[in-house]
Amino acid sequence: GFPVSVVIAEDDGTPVAERILRAAADTGADLIAMGVRDQGLLRNLFAGNVAAAVLRDARIHVLIIPQTGGGGLPLFLRLLVPTDLAALAPEVRSVLEEPAEGGTAVLLHVVEPGSPGTEQEAGDRLALLTGDLSPAGREVRTLVRTGVPARTICAVADEIGASAVVIPRVGKRDAPGSAPLGSVTSAVVGCVKPPVLVLAVPIHLAVEARELRRDEFALAEEVWTDYHQLKADPEMDRIFGVFADDTLVSVARCRRHPDGYEVDGVFTPVRFRGKGYARKAMDALVEACQHDTLYMHSVRNLVDFYAAYGFVSIPESALPPTIRARFAFALGEMEGANVQPMRRARGPFRRERRGGS
Repeated sequence: GFPVSVVIAEDDGTPVAERILRAAADTGADLIAMGVRDQGLLRNLFAGNVAAAVLRDARIHVLIIPQTGGGGLPLFLRLLVPTDLAALAPEVRSVLEEPAEGGTAVLLHVVEPGSPGTEQEAGDRLALLTGDLSPAGREVRTLVRTGVPARTICAVADEIGASAVVIPRVGKRDAPGSAPLGSVTSAVVGCVKPPVLVLAVPIHLAVEARELRRDEFALAEEVWTDYHQLKADPEMDRIFGVFADDTLVSVARCRRHPDGYEVDGVFTPVRFRGKGYARKAMDALVEACQHDTLYMHSVRNLVDFYAAYGFVSIPESALPPTIRARFAFALGEMEGANVQPMRRARGPFRRERRGGS
């Protein structure tokens, strides 16, 4: 068994969840185990529930044990391990390869309707993942289903009578963003019946900023869905994007007008903000387009951001006519439209370092 020591985190006026996390850090714990009476409270990580707050803010593994429990089975006897087909993290491999005579594990991938790839292709990739494992006494099999990921994971857990579900905090889909818990993991914790081991798996992303090829312009249009639904024109546009692994997370456009070059469409979806992706997109754009004078309409709270790239505020009358016409609705009152015309003179690119950037 495990040696047990008792730590009392006395009320010091700080939230209970904060005291739990502090006690875990002070004792060098690598896992926090918490029982919950109502899993529904975990669906909202910011609802004030103690278990939800610990799950949200922990940087170590968290074991959530619902009141319904795991049917009386030993905790790690019959595992369900959802995977997005990325290489298994060492933390996941460690659980699967832990000696478990008579134990089983199902490695599950859920194919979302409409996504590229087939169940057969997913099955082949799962086979490669399991072929690289060395389980000690545990039988590992694979399973592919099509459906909504979280809902399907919870259904399969019931179907196989899982004693526990093992899932990383953040999967490939959410890794480029700043959410403390992945969308699938968050939903699974709220609906699955057996205990859930949420593993704190380090995320390593390959981040690349580059100009998009014409056949990739549709990706930019997807990003712009929530930004005026802009459309790309291969005859007029150069589009620069930031890719986190294979996900386009930020874009910026340089559009050629008859009388000048305009920078616009600088946009990062909300879920990917806070990572500096917009700066990387602008770095790539200005580096590539530095030999032309560039114009733009900046919203006023981003004037300093663009100033770091050499853009300076100018009067509306200094804009080329075609570019000025884009905001003709403002009737010469761009300040009232929260817009500031800006210009960057042609010249070498060197982003200025400013406080807080």
